[in-house]
Amino acid sequence: MNSRHKKAAAQVEAIQLSRGSELATNLLSAFGQSLKETRLTAWLGYLLSMQPEPLMLLFGFRGRVMGIHLETRHEDGRSDILVETSLGRGVIEAKVGPTDASAQLGRYPARWRALLTSAPANSVRSTIRNVHWQQLADCLDNSARNSSPAYRFLVKQFNAHLKEHHMIKATESLEIYARDINEPVSLELFFKGHIYSCIYEQRNKVQMAQYFAPYFGEKISKRQPGISAGISYVAKVEQVFDSETWSEFKDGVCKYRSKQWWNSHDETMRKLKQAPDWHWKEKLHRSVLLLGEPRLAFNPPIRKEKLQGGKGFLGRLFFSFEDLFAAWGSLGES
Repeated sequence: MNSRHKKAAAQVEAIQLSRGSELATNLLSAFGQSLKETRLTAWLGYLLSMQPEPLMLLFGFRGRVMGIHLETRHEDGRSDILVETSLGRGVIEAKVGPTDASAQLGRYPARWRALLTSAPANSVRSTIRNVHWQQLADCLDNSARNSSPAYRFLVKQFNAHLKEHHMIKATESLEIYARDINEPVSLELFFKGHIYSCIYEQRNKVQMAQYFAPYFGEKISKRQPGISAGISYVAKVEQVFDSETWSEFKDGVCKYRSKQWWNSHDETMRKLKQAPDWHWKEKLHRSVLLLGEPRLAFNPPIRKEKLQGGKGFLGRLFFSFEDLFAAWGSLGES
C-alpha cells in the first residue's frame, strides 16, 4: 500500500458516526442512543447462542442447549430470553432499572428463572437467581479471552454500551492504592513520616490514586505491639514523585515538605537510609507517596481472604471505598 492509500485508510478510520445529533461510540448505540431492554437482550441472546456454556453457569441453567428464543409470548406475558435445554427450560428477564420483576418472572413456565438487574438482590423466591449486570459483564470478559475474534468484538461492544450508560463500572477504581507493609522501617515511615515508597511500575497508575491503604502483614503484626494484620488505616495521597537515588529522594521530600520537616524527622530518615532492604546504592526507580495523617478506618482490619482468593501478596492494588467497606462488612460471614 503506497503512502497515499495509507493516508486515505487513516482518514476513513477517523470518520465519526452519529445517530441524530449524538455520537455513536459503539455498535449498539448505532441502533439508538437510548438504553432499551429489548436491544440488550437480543444482543445477549446472540452471544448466548455463540458460546452458551459460561452464561449457562452464570444463570444457573443445566443441560445441553437445544434452542434460544427471544421475546417468547406466554399466557401471562412475554419472556425476554427463553433457553431450551436437554433438561428443561430456563427464562431470563432483564431490567435496566431497579424494578423487581420476580413476580412477573415467576409466572413463566420454566424449570430455572434468572433476573438480570442493576439492583441488589431482593427477591425472596428461592427459585429465582439474581444476576447483576456487572456479573454478566465480568463473565463475558472472562469467556472472551480465549474465544474467536468475532465473539471478543461483540462482547467488547456490548460491555462498552453498558459502561456508557453506567450499568457497569466504566474503569478500574483508582480511589485507593493498597500495598503490603511487613517490615519495621516501612511501618515507621508510614506512621511517623507519612510516606510510602515502592518500586516504580511501568504505566504507573499510582499518581491517580487519592488514598493509600497499607496492608500490615502477619510478620510485622507479631513484632509490633498494637499492629493487627490487615487493612485498618487509610491516608490521603498529597504528592507523588519519582526517585532513583537517596539524594533524589531527599530533594523530593524537602521540596514538598521543607528542609525543616526533614530535620525534624532525622531519626526516621537515618533508619531508612541504612535499611538493607531498601538497596539505595542500586539506584532503583521508585515512586514516593507523601501522605496525610493516617486515619483508623477499619476495626477490625480487613483480611486478604476478603479481598482476594488467597493469603499471598496483594494481587489487586487498587480499590474503591465501596470495595473495602463491602469486604469489611462481610467479616462476620463464613
